[in-house]
Amino acid sequence: MSEDSLDNTIYDTVVLGTGLVESIVASQIAATPALDADNDNVENKNYLKVLHIDRSPYYGGTSACFSLSAFIEWAAKYRDQRQTPFVKIVFGNVQSNDDEKKQEQIETHVFVIDAVESALTNPDTSVSSNNSQAQTLLTMIEPFYNPADDLQATAKDAAMLLSQTTLNLLLANDRKYSIELAPKLALCRGAMIDMLIDEGIGEYVQFKGIEHNYVVRGTLLERVPETKEDVFASTTLSLIEKRKLMRLLSVISDDEQCQGLLEEARVVDDFKLFLQTRFRLEGKLLDAVLFAVARVGYNQTIGAVNGCERVRKYVRAMGRYGRMAYLCAMYGGASELSQAFCRLCAVSGGTYILNTDVDISKSDDGLFDVHMPSYGTVKAKSIVMDPVYDPKGTVSSNGAAVSRALCIIDKPVLGEDTSVLLCHVDDANMQTTSMLYLTHATQAVPQGQAIIYAWSNGKLCSKMQEQLQKAMDSICSQAVPLFTAFFEVNQIVLCSPELYLGTNIPDSLIDFDSAVEEALELSKKLENKLAEL
Repeated sequence: MSEDSLDNTIYDTVVLGTGLVESIVASQIAATPALDADNDNVENKNYLKVLHIDRSPYYGGTSACFSLSAFIEWAAKYRDQRQTPFVKIVFGNVQSNDDEKKQEQIETHVFVIDAVESALTNPDTSVSSNNSQAQTLLTMIEPFYNPADDLQATAKDAAMLLSQTTLNLLLANDRKYSIELAPKLALCRGAMIDMLIDEGIGEYVQFKGIEHNYVVRGTLLERVPETKEDVFASTTLSLIEKRKLMRLLSVISDDEQCQGLLEEARVVDDFKLFLQTRFRLEGKLLDAVLFAVARVGYNQTIGAVNGCERVRKYVRAMGRYGRMAYLCAMYGGASELSQAFCRLCAVSGGTYILNTDVDISKSDDGLFDVHMPSYGTVKAKSIVMDPVYDPKGTVSSNGAAVSRALCIIDKPVLGEDTSVLLCHVDDANMQTTSMLYLTHATQAVPQGQAIIYAWSNGKLCSKMQEQLQKAMDSICSQAVPLFTAFFEVNQIVLCSPELYLGTNIPDSLIDFDSAVEEALELSKKLENKLAEL
């Protein structure tokens, strides 16, 4: 949009942030007929007026997707420090020919980015035009250089040079990386796919099926048998285990039997106990259903009804587009979906402004003043926002946070044309970690490489970092880690929730259904609020 003044323009809703939930809300409101007399005439029907703003130069918010260089820039310049206090980046040693050393995360190539560029005492990261992109990025993050031990200047210089060598190698294919802040999948028969079809924007996003689902213990990968054919073909299940699993699949797949099962489940508060008593599941069979299908955490207790509904959603999702239950969006998951809904909003008349600061205040006329330096001040009847846009917002006191890690490796250890969902189970520490393995097949990395994502609920303390690292190591012990990053995402709470509607951070669940549900609920609240006005 050109920098023309929008002074005194009145919008029904101003949406701050282009995360997935905000983008769905914007598209829903922009397609809602306004309450005026002209709406009797279908051809001249008016719709609610939406202004969608993002202070960053990219779409996606907390669900954004970046090239490698853009990810480093996000860590150093664009992230909200309340939401993500720091980002730890580790460069691998691509020069070593020693197989043992190749597996080590070299502790002298660590950068802990715990400030943003504007907050640095010396924020000047400019370099001469003759310097490479790698030098530019390293200059940007050099103040955060954080080796395990104090190094002499010569050792530090050598470490920086090695980091630049690795970065140069990666940046040769910079735009072939699609690094996601919050990777998620779409259930083949889930709320997201249904919404894309209903809204007619399915053509905006390409998907590829997730071929396998694994439970990982140590370095042992056990594939989850998902269909009756898988159960019969399994060589790791005993005959008794096959019968138990077939019984569960048969009941869950049949509408009438499943309804009866849900009635039984209503009086049981523990899904794990329900599986043990109702279907006699135990051992690896219980783990597969509990951890890999229902995605229940190690020490997490969910109700039997909730658990049965999760398994039913998973089983029902298979067969719609093939044997898989999940689809992975090409080129960056939630970010691609956010842009699809932003397109839908724009087609419905929504106005978009990116890369601009914004300030909001309540005016005497009962509306909101939304000030943008280059565009003037507009009026809004309602505001919905990512809470990071509230300068007085605070980190949630209930500990709502998700810790995340990613690792780019030099070879596709689980296959070149494969996308895999995994759950790492650590019995010793009683922890489970969700993981996703992607390759060139989804345009996540250049051909010949792979990226592994790992995440779990909680703050990124040293124990959590060890948990995430252990999970990633379980499937990439035969590969060289080229680039690794760790960060946490905290929920920010609005200072004045009575004035604005706020959104939540992407949760730790694997699918998009919760985001769709949240967006539809917020849209309904906005419609009711605007109707009252």
